[in-house]
Amino acid sequence: MKFFAHGKLLLTAEYAVLGGAKALAVPTKLGQSLEVAETGNTIIWKSVDQYGNLWYENEFDITSFVPKRLDEIGNRLQHLFLEIKTQNSNCWNTSTGFSFTTTLDFDRSWGLGSSSTLISLLSQWSNVNPYVLQQEVFGGSGYDIACATSKSALVYERTNPLAPKVTAVDFSPEYKDRLFFVHLNQKQDSQKAVAAFDQSKLTPSTIKEIDELTRGFLEKSTIENFQVFMFQHEEIVGDLIGMKPVQKRLFADFDGAIKSLGAWGGDFILACGNTSIPNYFSKKGYTTCLRYDALISSLS
Repeated sequence: MKFFAHGKLLLTAEYAVLGGAKALAVPTKLGQSLEVAETGNTIIWKSVDQYGNLWYENEFDITSFVPKRLDEIGNRLQHLFLEIKTQNSNCWNTSTGFSFTTTLDFDRSWGLGSSSTLISLLSQWSNVNPYVLQQEVFGGSGYDIACATSKSALVYERTNPLAPKVTAVDFSPEYKDRLFFVHLNQKQDSQKAVAAFDQSKLTPSTIKEIDELTRGFLEKSTIENFQVFMFQHEEIVGDLIGMKPVQKRLFADFDGAIKSLGAWGGDFILACGNTSIPNYFSKKGYTTCLRYDALISSLS
């Protein structure tokens, strides 16, 4: 059996999505796959990176799911196995073991969703609710779970953490050749960022402002209007979390607009300007600069 889950990028409503704000998110072409085969009387786990190199391996007891080698990843996988058994006991029995092999398409440091794709893959295999599995093991808003199996951009509303509202939308701006995703060379821990965020700061007026900007992102407008929406969004979220927008901190001389994506402080940013954007960031030491088309367009 083989399964696939898309990576994700959150374009609007970072942090505010936790309070029910409408969030625009896109699944990426790059993701993670899972192959499952029956084995003897044990559970074998192997994780392979984008270059085909084995980066993690462990073995688990078929009954207790206790890992042979105790480490953070093994403990997390044990937690996932136990929660899957709680939701669907038919997945496991004491007479059949399984071999699981995951393969990533992207660098683990990129923050495209190595955890959320894993949740989705195991949910696809076990036929359990991925939102329940995520909340029980990792927590989070859940938009990344929605992206994992989506074929298009989507608007995500966390009306119910275990049954959110997900609406497929068309997001393919005419100026997408001037949109770039730039990696900041830092791995941001989204789980810690979410846990640390004070949701009491999310007032109804703030959520309404974010909702309006999400609608603005989806409107067919000029690139100048889109950049204004980016600036406005950065100011609102910056005030919300008490952090200076990334363009003011690192790229004040950039000719265009820059917006943080997901948890602020690391992973990818969205840069909107002219076609010389890759040269600008390369000179500043940021060599991972991907065109919108390279990461998103085939799904839109």
